[in-house]
Amino acid sequence: MSKEEHKQRLIEELGVHFEAEYNLPPLAARIFGNLVVTEEVGLTFDDCQEKRGASKSSISTSLNLLLQLGMITYFTKSGDRRRYFKIADKSTFFIKKLEQAIKKAANEAKTIQKVADYDKEYLPEKYSSNKPKMDTYLECLKQNERTYQKTIEDLKKLL
Repeated sequence: MSKEEHKQRLIEELGVHFEAEYNLPPLAARIFGNLVVTEEVGLTFDDCQEKRGASKSSISTSLNLLLQLGMITYFTKSGDRRRYFKIADKSTFFIKKLEQAIKKAANEAKTIQKVADYDKEYLPEKYSSNKPKMDTYLECLKQNERTYQKTIEDLKKLL
């Protein structure tokens, strides 16, 4: 397999992963995949369009989504009016992902606690039988939150 074939296969695998992990549309996921594996410092709008073969409108929508999500940034070069897109600073990106995971875990814990409170008041038998499992799960969420928070602190020290 040639380097280019390997690169295209990797971009496709990354695209599938980014679709699922970040809930991205297919084109945005592939553009992000291209930016992950490119050897270039940044890709222009035209580069993205050429590599993906999509319409200007679709490329523009995808790039704007990736910018809004903080997954990519852009820069310009002196004397060149074009914008060059690149992956956002990886440390910042990882911090944002961990902060999202903390929020998700907190929302999960809050929802489970509401169910537990309801069961405790109206379904005491169910509450009693589920309490050990619920406590174990909630402790897992708290441990994950502590781990994520420590990792965020460690990443910030590296910045």
